[in-house]
Amino acid sequence: MKFEYTGRHIDVTPALRSHVESHFERLAHLFDGNGDRSAHVIIEVEHGKHRSEIIVKWHDHVLTATTSVLDMYQSLSQTIDKIEKQVLKLKSKITDKHQKAQKISTLTPPDEDDV
Repeated sequence: MKFEYTGRHIDVTPALRSHVESHFERLAHLFDGNGDRSAHVIIEVEHGKHRSEIIVKWHDHVLTATTSVLDMYQSLSQTIDKIEKQVLKLKSKITDKHQKAQKISTLTPPDEDDV
């Protein structure tokens, strides 16, 4: 997965980068091997709160999550958890769509000659 980092009023340190990338490694099994995947991680400090936003482009979908808490690492972890939930929901929709289409295509109306 390609990562792009943006820091607003904060420097994106290698420790923050490794924290994000290690959490996304945990999610690697959810993203299938097909298609391009990219993530834009926006880290911001405003009024003492650490805000993180992650935008993931996967296949034809854009997944977005935002969290604002007092600790940057917690903010990133919670945002990645939100992305994980969105990926699971999207994958279940895709599999349900394929399963429904498959069931409908296997059903054929009886021929009038057979009746």
